[in-house]
Amino acid sequence: MSGTAPRTKILIAVGQDNRERLARVLEGHELVFVETGDAAREQLENERFGLVCLGVHFDESQMFALLGDIRSHARYRKVPVLCVLGSWGRMLSEVAVEGLDHAVKALMANGFLNLLHFADDEGGNARIRRIVDYLILIDGDLQHIARTTGER
Repeated sequence: MSGTAPRTKILIAVGQDNRERLARVLEGHELVFVETGDAAREQLENERFGLVCLGVHFDESQMFALLGDIRSHARYRKVPVLCVLGSWGRMLSEVAVEGLDHAVKALMANGFLNLLHFADDEGGNARIRRIVDYLILIDGDLQHIARTTGER
């Protein structure tokens, strides 16, 4: 699957259940998968990323701690962060999922995707890819959509 955005280095901190799908969806980008929050922090210290993708249930549900660390780090304060909910989302109520959406945005993530809302097929995965590529293209600045001028 190829997107229109240039190749970007993406840190992916998600559970095993979402890795294969995200690898397919984001094919063509330079993907760096990590197993733990500590490994993610080490990568962030040593490398530059154009996007960070965090799974809700990553490393025993440490997504919020990692998101807070990313946003407190001057180097990554403005890097787009996309939080995703995968197969574990089947166990959550709609209210819980909505609460996660509000929480990650309050912690300054640029977006929240429930992967279960996208079929794991060519069409659904292409929609996810377009969202990710768009976040990269606009440097995560979704607020520009509401501005009246075309200037950033």
